[in-house]
Amino acid sequence: MRDAITMWRHTKMVVLVALTGAAYVAILLPFKIATIVPGFTEIRPASGIPIVCALLFGPAAAWGSAFGNLVGDIFGGTFGPGSIPGFIGNFLFAYVPYRAWRALRGSQPADGSPRQLPWLAICAALGGTACAVVIAFGVAAMQLVPYPVLGIAITLNNSVIGTIVAAILLPILYPLAHSFGLLYQDILDPGEYTAGRIAWTGMIITAVGTGLGLVVAISAGVAGRVMEGLALSEGTGILDPQVLVAGIGVVAIIIGSVLMSPLSTRVPTEPEVDIDPEASPGEREDA
Repeated sequence: MRDAITMWRHTKMVVLVALTGAAYVAILLPFKIATIVPGFTEIRPASGIPIVCALLFGPAAAWGSAFGNLVGDIFGGTFGPGSIPGFIGNFLFAYVPYRAWRALRGSQPADGSPRQLPWLAICAALGGTACAVVIAFGVAAMQLVPYPVLGIAITLNNSVIGTIVAAILLPILYPLAHSFGLLYQDILDPGEYTAGRIAWTGMIITAVGTGLGLVVAISAGVAGRVMEGLALSEGTGILDPQVLVAGIGVVAIIIGSVLMSPLSTRVPTEPEVDIDPEASPGEREDA
């Protein structure tokens, strides 16, 4: 994740970290009372902010999402041990969609047009589920909340609500960010955000990790409902089978996220096009 480190050299990116964090906190705090799991998660219309900012501001959104969630925990009365996996999970909540869009759509801007909605939904689902798996694993490993409870709740919150809110805000905010030169492509050097062909491999590994974590959460939750009253695993503690498998998913998510990011300063070269020097200007332009 070299881009998440080198971005701190750019003043505008630091400002965008603060902007993302402030917007996230401003919408998080009023909904802290709409609790789903007391002390850990609530209904979050703010889930669209990390996704929108990820596609506009790149790695700055990842840090803004992480710090914004931490500040929201502190001022919202939910700060505690769960804030540690919350910081990591919310970092990935924005970082994964940003890198997944680069892998899927390359340099095509995320302008929020209707034809881009399927790609937006895919990136939002990857980021939202990655966030859910990391947080649910961390909290369950600390024996605070059973893994399926947070795994399912946060996934629905982040992926569904986040996609809807992002689909509304992105067409409005993209033209503004573009006109003011605030897109990450306008600020960072190409070598700081352009990944090589291995990015596709990283995205697949990330998708496998998120899928594994989500399947564990759903299957464990369903089994708990169907076989209620039997001595089933509760999904808490680092040695619990559910949590161990989810931990494998977390490792896959982190490895995949790293592989999606730039691994060197070299910018992948565009394929060369042979142009006939005797061709007309119109033919040269087409070439």
